[in-house]
Amino acid sequence: MSEAIEIVRRTIEAINRRDAAAVAATLAPNVVFVDSHGKRFEGREALMMGWRNYFATFPDYKIEIDKEQPAVGGALVLGHASASYHGRADRAWRIPIAIRAETKEDLVSLWHVFADTHLPYESMR
Repeated sequence: MSEAIEIVRRTIEAINRRDAAAVAATLAPNVVFVDSHGKRFEGREALMMGWRNYFATFPDYKIEIDKEQPAVGGALVLGHASASYHGRADRAWRIPIAIRAETKEDLVSLWHVFADTHLPYESMR
């Protein structure tokens, strides 16, 4: 298994524990997060706060890995993301997700998510 995949797995494991501080510990100080709408967020501290807020909204959020592939400078991950709005079973969703991660010095420097977010947004209505 590639080093980049190991680094990305650590990040996903922290996400699946809903531990924002542990997620931040896997990120480079100047990390860039690009959401599925192309919006950019930068910096470890900003992302830690973003994950805390996301976990408050979706307290059972998790990523399931179906396929991992080393890539130049990082890794590609295909799988599914699932959660429920404020933990409500009647507001649950599961969607396909792709993540392109770049790594540097054992940390994630870029986390780019590709997903159709229609169901998560609908769950919040």
